[in-house]
Amino acid sequence: MQSLPQITEQDLPLLQKMSHTLAFLCADMVQKANSGHPGAPMGLADIASVLSFHLRLAPHNPTWLNRDRIIFSGGHASALVYALLHLWGFDVSMKDLQSFRTLGSKTPGHPEYGHTQGVEITTGPLGQGVANAVGIAMASKYTQNLFGKEIISHYVYCLCGDGDLQEGISYEAASLAGHHKLHNLIVIYDSNNITIEGNTNVSMSEDICKRFEAQGWQVLNCDGHNILAFHNALTRAKDSTKPTLIIAKTIIAKNALDLEGSHKAHGAPLGEEIIAKAKAKLGLEAQSFYVPDDVKFTFGLMRERGELAFKQWHKQYENLPQITRERFDNMQNVDTSRIAYPHFELGESMATRVSNGKILNAISQSLEGFIGGSADLAPSNNTHL
Repeated sequence: MQSLPQITEQDLPLLQKMSHTLAFLCADMVQKANSGHPGAPMGLADIASVLSFHLRLAPHNPTWLNRDRIIFSGGHASALVYALLHLWGFDVSMKDLQSFRTLGSKTPGHPEYGHTQGVEITTGPLGQGVANAVGIAMASKYTQNLFGKEIISHYVYCLCGDGDLQEGISYEAASLAGHHKLHNLIVIYDSNNITIEGNTNVSMSEDICKRFEAQGWQVLNCDGHNILAFHNALTRAKDSTKPTLIIAKTIIAKNALDLEGSHKAHGAPLGEEIIAKAKAKLGLEAQSFYVPDDVKFTFGLMRERGELAFKQWHKQYENLPQITRERFDNMQNVDTSRIAYPHFELGESMATRVSNGKILNAISQSLEGFIGGSADLAPSNNTHL
């Protein structure tokens, strides 16, 4: 299991400096592109800075199977995704940040899996990221049951917003997570009560806390700008026997002067004047894309911690029996040529759901890591494996 980081009052000045630097790095990215979403990244900067101490990632080996997964469900946080990947030591340079939302860059408007190192999913419609996170958490638990906690012990973190939780898919996926008690899943709800139209009360009034509790989740509430409170919530989430929703109350475009808390900061640059005045008020350097050395060093410790975690994990992997290691390697390197597909005679009469069921089971028998099914319709649609 992962060791828990310790954050005390003495760490707060540095963490606040990290947060302010991160927030205005994102604001600079959007301003230079003259397009994008500064509000959510700035509102999430405190949360992201704390997460940097909790996450176990390996920028030197970004596909390491036992890395933590961090899923950003909303594309409007893309500037934050790229800024963090750069600061953590992934293959995202400062030049890439300065090329935000330009054609051919590593930093497109919405993150894309396989295009930018460290991006875990392609951002899709709102709510889809929550469903992706549930699926990844299910796969993680399935693999842990096969190979043990020494080999699979990572967490799946998902950051989502009001729009994600307004979509039906997020609640359907949350129901599945609660039913299976996926306690390796931690969803962080950026609850800023703002949509493009204004306040969320225009379209949303249900009690999110009660809804998730009814689905079998642990629900924690905290001030998303109180660093110690959020750190304590994450610590509690890791000790839960259920999936956890952390409802973090935040302010969109935090520290953006007159635009703080305004829906106008959701999807448009703040403007050079506001950025300059806000930086001056916080005591930050006026220079665009500036990262102080102590902030760069502290964020960059992610790489050192990741290398150590990978080495410790690899010793556990090497101690596995040879036959288990081979199974483990085969699951990671899928050989589809081993699938013995069923043979169907030309002209044979068969419902497509029956033939599909035979094909699915042929895949399942050949590929140990294959998971499928449906809510409660297997006898009808032949999805039982």
